[in-house]
Amino acid sequence: MRQTLIILKKLLQQGNDWALSHQLQLTIFNLVIILLFVLRSAGYFEPFFPLTVNFIVFFGLFMSIFLLESRSKQFFVVAIMFWSFAAMLRIVDINVWAERTAVYAYQSFFLAMVLFIFENIKRKKARNIKT
Repeated sequence: MRQTLIILKKLLQQGNDWALSHQLQLTIFNLVIILLFVLRSAGYFEPFFPLTVNFIVFFGLFMSIFLLESRSKQFFVVAIMFWSFAAMLRIVDINVWAERTAVYAYQSFFLAMVLFIFENIKRKKARNIKT
């Protein structure tokens, strides 16, 4: 029990340190997401490009790669969280939201796989340069 508390305190401190070092990126990320939802509710691009919630979630996931420096490990965790939430929604028989959340899980899993491949290619190239 005590070791668990020590680990949780360490994770909390790491999270606080990360948030302090990425304040500008977090602010830009949140403002862009808010702007996209406001534009969606106003129907701004409606006849030409419908801003759907699905697009906003995928764009937010994609934007987190560059702004928040997310890596494949974080995307796999996000995919598991979406998948678990979709399962819970399916259990309580909210099928429409369960299907939508499952789509988000697939999107985050897709981005996780793409990032994983790029990270391994980059790691392999760095190893080849050293030798």
